[in-house]
Amino acid sequence: MSDGIEIVEDLKIAVPDERIVPTLDPTKIVEVKATILGDDLKIFLRQETLVEIYEYSKTDVSHELGGVLIGTFHQWKGQIWIDIDGYIKAAHYVNTAASFKFTHDSFSAITREKERRFNDKPIVGWHHTHPGYGVFLSNYDRFIQDEFFDLPYHVALVVDPRANKFGFFQWKRGKIESCGFYFVRPKPQ
Repeated sequence: MSDGIEIVEDLKIAVPDERIVPTLDPTKIVEVKATILGDDLKIFLRQETLVEIYEYSKTDVSHELGGVLIGTFHQWKGQIWIDIDGYIKAAHYVNTAASFKFTHDSFSAITREKERRFNDKPIVGWHHTHPGYGVFLSNYDRFIQDEFFDLPYHVALVVDPRANKFGFFQWKRGKIESCGFYFVRPKPQ
């Protein structure tokens, strides 16, 4: 291993830097949302990012919408955690009342926007809505997660804008499972 990159059979894998988790940062207010188990991926979502995602999710409650989550991934004492600090709405997608599909043009536009707005920070997951259908991953959603968001730190966020509910899904022991997260906001000055 050198320079934060580990080489495994000619494949380069980014090694997350060691960084203290936000729950130990005295400048932040961190709230646990839902149950978080000891071996869960620790997901930290900033208040302004959640507001942006939620407001966008409510712009069309007749069709599914989606986009990608931008952030960083780190480790603390050997456990990976992610900080979601941005969101990019998908463009050029295909959607219906009960489905959302990224296209090649969607990912091209996302890449350009990511470079422009987020200095090419990594994608740490994706978001889509289930208007009136609840918070779960369909078989097609699981296909998307498996094919395009398959790294250990990739998550899925599902929002039901009609029911005002949302939830995260993570990779755990090779399966996609629901999980809790941490809501993060700065302490008032």
